[in-house]
Amino acid sequence: MNYRILGYILGQIIKIEGILMVLPLIVSIVFKEELNYQLAYLIPMIIMIIIGTFLSKKCKKTDRFYTKEGIIIAALGWLLVSLLGALPLFLSGDIPNFIDAFFESVSGFTTTGSSIITNLDIISKSNLFWRSFSHLIGGMGILVFALAILPRENNQSSLIMKAEVPGPIFGKVAAKARDSARVLYIIYFSMTFVLIILLLLGGVKFFDSMLYAFGTAGTGGFGISNAGIAHYNSAYIEMVLSIGMIVFGINFNIYHLIIVGSIKEAFDDEELKWYLGIIGISIILIFLNIYMEIMIQYLKL
Repeated sequence: MNYRILGYILGQIIKIEGILMVLPLIVSIVFKEELNYQLAYLIPMIIMIIIGTFLSKKCKKTDRFYTKEGIIIAALGWLLVSLLGALPLFLSGDIPNFIDAFFESVSGFTTTGSSIITNLDIISKSNLFWRSFSHLIGGMGILVFALAILPRENNQSSLIMKAEVPGPIFGKVAAKARDSARVLYIIYFSMTFVLIILLLLGGVKFFDSMLYAFGTAGTGGFGISNAGIAHYNSAYIEMVLSIGMIVFGINFNIYHLIIVGSIKEAFDDEELKWYLGIIGISIILIFLNIYMEIMIQYLKL
């Protein structure tokens, strides 16, 4: 077991997460929240950057990692990211129980979308941002994100992506795993930006548009108010987010194939056919069920 490479990768992941906490810290400052919310991000951020930098300096350029290291990095990476991501939620006092905060963090980064929060309307803007932002980062995989911005390329980097990416097959879209991760994230963030624009056109405020777009991109669906999107009472917004969920649920390798012109290969993908087929059948069944209920009520009258 190469412990130096484990320390390097995990240290970089910790440091990256610490740097990302700058964003909710800025949100807290912009919305003029109380000092405890800002300290809840600032203190963990500084500690994480220091620890991450220390761990990542012990690695040599000649160090290599293989399948077992890749699997361990994937497992420990998710655990560390979730544990450390729970700190601001707990320290700010919005979620006073650390186990609950950890659950919320895990749900965010794994894009599960389950929540222990019963009243979103009293949660701070910074914590609402962090919850939804964890969906955005976790949507493609936190380790894939880390690999995309790591300064050090390794010939075995694809082992991390294979351990991280769901499904039986991992397809590289570029010669290097790091370049593959970057291409996929460019597509991912570009689609998220388009979704934000579409929500703005529907009359949603910029901050809310970002958070709903983050939740949709990760397909986790964290809400930012008790009423959810029902607050807007808009068929347009419901349609945009529903289609967005479907679009972001497609394997992003398919989008890369379309961009490079391999359209036939993209639409011949078996996973895509089953995915869209199941959604299509489900829509038809739901429509028929609602239609029958309406007809029964009409006949009773």
